[in-house]
Amino acid sequence: MTTILLQPMGAVDVDLISFLHDELGSLFGAVEVRPEALIPEAARVPGRGQLAGGLVLSALPAPEGAEAVLGVIEEDLFVARTNFVFGLALGRKAMISLARLRQEFYGLPPNQGLLRERAKKEAVHELGHVFGLPHCPNAGCVMRFSRSIRETDFKSSRFCGRCLKTLESSGVLARS
Repeated sequence: MTTILLQPMGAVDVDLISFLHDELGSLFGAVEVRPEALIPEAARVPGRGQLAGGLVLSALPAPEGAEAVLGVIEEDLFVARTNFVFGLALGRKAMISLARLRQEFYGLPPNQGLLRERAKKEAVHELGHVFGLPHCPNAGCVMRFSRSIRETDFKSSRFCGRCLKTLESSGVLARS
């Protein structure tokens, strides 16, 4: 059974964390929610209004006793040569940002259902990377790279057959 540590970074909506706990648990196996961790001040980039994603990712605690740790943060992230990222992964650590997944970011009224679906897609996508999957050319696969929120909305929250088979053959107990 795969174990994932779900790590809020800073104050994150408890209901959304609970939703991700249940959804990721039904897909991967055991999920343990960790206490809120502090956002490293060194990750704040003056004048940009964003956090350096790599610095936040490196501040995540190691997933001791688990296969992966997934950080969830409200603030906007970027990495070198990008304007923003919805999420990122390296080694056994992954992170998603909720900032651009919220309708309010685009000047629209809040939509909790849409936020949950987007967060689930990005969480599953980044955990897919942790478990060895590259980006997928299948437009409907959760492992498809999203350049925009429209592309995130278009893709499924599920792995395509090829990606699912890869995860199953590597011992990650994903369910389609």
